[in-house]
Amino acid sequence: MRNYLILKEKARQFNGDKEVQSLLAEIRSATPEHNGLMQGYSRAKAAQLKTMTLDRTELANRKLPYERLDQLTVDILLGVR
Repeated sequence: MRNYLILKEKARQFNGDKEVQSLLAEIRSATPEHNGLMQGYSRAKAAQLKTMTLDRTELANRKLPYERLDQLTVDILLGVR
């Protein structure tokens, strides 16, 4: 129970952190056309993904804030944030 309560508090911290939430919003808005397709598998979603045209150069040049998000997550879990 103690571990559960600790993790519950860490989740509350994560959800309440403005920088974390800003990064998550940035990640979600980077590919709005893909967001609904990436939440759970279905044959219809897979078929829709297969029909999409993707520009690999454009995708490679997109900013990916995951490294900062990862660091903030670790900071919260370790109690330094």
